[in-house]
Amino acid sequence: ELYSKLNSILKDRRRALGGNGFHMGRALYELGLEPLVSYPCRPSSIMMASPDFKVACDNGIKTPKEAIKEGDSEYDHVIFEFKKDLNKGIENTGRHIFSWDLMSSMGIFDHDFLERATDSRFTDLLIMGYAHLLLPDYKEKTDEIIDYLDKPRRPKVHFELGRGSEESVRYAMKKFSDHNCSESWGMNEDECVAYLKAESMSLRDLIDTSIESVEVYGLKRICVHSIDFAFSVSKYDIKKELEALEMACATATALTLGSIKDNLDKVKSLPRSDIKPVKRILDGYNLCVIPTILNDKPRILTGLGDTFAGTQAVIALG
Repeated sequence: ELYSKLNSILKDRRRALGGNGFHMGRALYELGLEPLVSYPCRPSSIMMASPDFKVACDNGIKTPKEAIKEGDSEYDHVIFEFKKDLNKGIENTGRHIFSWDLMSSMGIFDHDFLERATDSRFTDLLIMGYAHLLLPDYKEKTDEIIDYLDKPRRPKVHFELGRGSEESVRYAMKKFSDHNCSESWGMNEDECVAYLKAESMSLRDLIDTSIESVEVYGLKRICVHSIDFAFSVSKYDIKKELEALEMACATATALTLGSIKDNLDKVKSLPRSDIKPVKRILDGYNLCVIPTILNDKPRILTGLGDTFAGTQAVIALG
């Protein structure tokens, strides 16, 4: 009823493909890669509008346009985007997402994708961000993911946390850690406070907590991003970590200008935040901190964190 009411009163709106996996896949596709992307539901309207990602099917790999499943449901999210306007009492630029997505909240997974994406014969790196969307009653759907990953022949895994159902995310964190099913976790500063229990959103507190959490959860790296800075604490090569952060920041900023491939060069002329860059060893880990690139007139606000996450993970773990 609420969804129908919103649809009837919202006038200034646009429809766009989305979802964590789609945003990550689109970023990598626009950077020239050919990602395998999860499509649990494959209605014609979505598949025909998708870029030529790789889609897993029973008999191999197809493009979205070749992988349509007639009768599959199409789910909507309603996203309210707002831009800073002190005259209207809006203090920050951002968005709120309202989801009626039964596919995500009940954990309806793309098992064709999981069969292939969790096997290192076919996949070098699996990037996942799903647990925050699972309703608490469905948190144990994570067990299905673990069953796929809990084997010797799995690829490297980057797990992006996300805000939503805290109970489901914490359940997934424990499972991924207990079964040693991931090398890398990613999050924003708010999620670092919520899930890793950083004392504050100060850069120092976030770094200290991330180093502690790498040890506690048996990881090799953690990456945290915010509007002003991005950092990683890592056992991997420090040059690759720095490259990963810089490229991810540039890619996400390019998206705010409208599209990634058309604007990557343009972001070089934009200002940076006033955070001091860092590249050093701290407590046995490689620490990289970069200031973010600022765009005070963004055209796109949704999918930026996913774009950052997918880009940095591919470079750092590739």
